Amino acid sequence: MKAEFIELKTDKINPNLYKQMPLMWLKTHCALPFKEDDEFVFIAFGKECEKQILDKAQEFFKHKFIKAVRASKHQILGLLSEFELKEKITTLINELKFELENSQNSQDKTAVSKLFELIIAQSVEKRASDIHIEPDESKAMIRFRVDGVLSEFISIEPAIYQALIFYIKLLAHLNVAEQRKAQDGSFSLSVNALKYDFRLSTLPLLYGESVVLRVLEHKKDFLNLENLDFDGENLKRFKSQIHQPFGLILLTGPTGSGKSTTLYAALNEIKSVSKKIITAEDPIEYRLPLVQQIALNEKAGLDFNNALRTILRQDPDIIVIGEIRDEESLDIALKSSLTGHLVFSTLHTNDAVSAIARMLDMGAKSYLIASALSLVIAQRLVRKLCEHCKIKSYKHTSEIKGEFYEAVGCEHCKMSGYIGREVVSEFLFIDKNIAELIRTNAKASEILAYAQKNGFKSMFEVGLQKAKAGITSIDELFRVMK
Repeated sequence: MKAEFIELKTDKINPNLYKQMPLMWLKTHCALPFKEDDEFVFIAFGKECEKQILDKAQEFFKHKFIKAVRASKHQILGLLSEFELKEKITTLINELKFELENSQNSQDKTAVSKLFELIIAQSVEKRASDIHIEPDESKAMIRFRVDGVLSEFISIEPAIYQALIFYIKLLAHLNVAEQRKAQDGSFSLSVNALKYDFRLSTLPLLYGESVVLRVLEHKKDFLNLENLDFDGENLKRFKSQIHQPFGLILLTGPTGSGKSTTLYAALNEIKSVSKKIITAEDPIEYRLPLVQQIALNEKAGLDFNNALRTILRQDPDIIVIGEIRDEESLDIALKSSLTGHLVFSTLHTNDAVSAIARMLDMGAKSYLIASALSLVIAQRLVRKLCEHCKIKSYKHTSEIKGEFYEAVGCEHCKMSGYIGREVVSEFLFIDKNIAELIRTNAKASEILAYAQKNGFKSMFEVGLQKAKAGITSIDELFRVMK
């Protein structure tokens, strides 16, 4: 008689049961005891088990009978890994408590370094882009941002939090005594033989310092335009545009929309010994060979505008302005593109056409924008549906109608329904007709209407195509776009 197949629910598992059995034995036999009643202990197996295995399991529960059921092998092993991780964290926290109680030298901690390494390793395994450490009155929460969404990893006591923050600030060469001012720093670590850069930001709060770590992996193929999922025709025209000798190329979108990645990928495409490329960044996210990168430092008097004026005296071919922040940096960007330089920069606007209005609002002359601007790219990042569990669904609203796909959740995507992210973008190429519309102060609606007649597709239209293809879901598209 075959065992009944069930789906394990994490919140229904009795942790006291699996602790009565050796973890290695459970892993070897893909087994997990999850509940008990007056007569039976229920054990889920990921495969058919022989009598001797059941007999061995019975030895751990002498006062009750074993009842075997079947469950997903991936789910059982995933849960066992989670339990093992929790035990490791508990052990390290207890070690750290002992060290804190028995040592006056707060710099000489071994457990805190192990705890931090474990947090880093887990963030990498879960594909986190950011690690958040946030204090409250009675605890501190550590959260990971995965595919643009934050979720809790662990909560720690204030004393553990203090030791952890102290250690992180030491790694980043920050002032460990300063807790009233915001600080920025960085450091590098190797995780599973791969090198990662970590960009650190601290911010004083009511109950301590909020710390955010941006996780940046050194991938050889990461900064490649071919891997950014742009539409074929737009990619072709984009590549052509970045090889032009002059002009202004703008990337727009909110924080976390992938602007920097697109920018670096473009630079990676065009860098060569025959071109001098200089960037002004705050901070530098990726290091590129054959690119002269300036790390801005306002305390030392090297702000955006000072750096840009100096860059122009360095005989550059290509200039990268990390972000257009004010009228002066915009003026330098526009005039530099008109004097034989190719200029890249970013701007915070909701869509490509709005970038023109934003520049006008910042004081730029319409004729300068019309002459200098070559291309505006607006983009967002949407989560990709898990290929293992997505299902087809029919949607019918005032905006959409047809067959799409929706998220379900399984062991492969850790029940989120999504794995990874993909760019959704719109490309506004500035031809002579759009330039004339800009020069004559035409309305944004007029510019958009002309662009649409000539093949322009909005981010929502591009996202809708990706949703129909099963790459993302309608719910995710609306979450990001609306």
